[in-house]
Amino acid sequence: PALGVASCNSAMLFAILCPVGAYFESKSKTISLLADPNHTRAWPGGCGDKKMGSNYAPTIHIQAEAAKRGLQQVLWLYGEDDLLTEVGTMNIFMVCLNDQGERELVTPPLDGLILPGITRQSILELAQAWGNIKFTERNIPMKEVIFLEKHKRLLELFGTGTAGVISPISSITYKDQDIQVPTIEQEDAIHAKLFKTLTDIQYGRIQHPWAIAIDDYDK
Repeated sequence: PALGVASCNSAMLFAILCPVGAYFESKSKTISLLADPNHTRAWPGGCGDKKMGSNYAPTIHIQAEAAKRGLQQVLWLYGEDDLLTEVGTMNIFMVCLNDQGERELVTPPLDGLILPGITRQSILELAQAWGNIKFTERNIPMKEVIFLEKHKRLLELFGTGTAGVISPISSITYKDQDIQVPTIEQEDAIHAKLFKTLTDIQYGRIQHPWAIAIDDYDK
């Protein structure tokens, strides 16, 4: 009701719901990424792990650059090792063959650079509950992604978030390299199993402790 430096005595919360189409404008079921180390989304001591408008406005320019190159999203890197942090506004997961020949699900740690997304946490809890998927929270440098692709040990990359749910990644344009990721070519793909489980829970197709029945309004 007034403009000035004072505490707020009243507030109004709007919850807006609407149907939406595909989150990404792509004819394929996958997204391609621009990874440019000249641009940084977040840094230690910043607000990269908070839901703030200042995390998004500065990303519009480089997102437009990605679109000009026919790519759907930006893979944000950080530091001298070009560590993977987020995909646009999503958390990122990698599935690879580790040194023991096992499939391993990997995602960057919550070190202040990335948002602690609820979809990210849901995936980690599902993997733990299933018990047959090895998962690790650790840093992922770009040199590891390149190494894994070269030795055919890079199996899947996907972004996770509220709107995109799980978005499989098909390629990364990094410096002068075009890294191909066979995410949707995998048999028994982890991202596909996670997507089905999450959406089945969301739509009530399966019973799960996360889906709590709410009485009809009239009751």
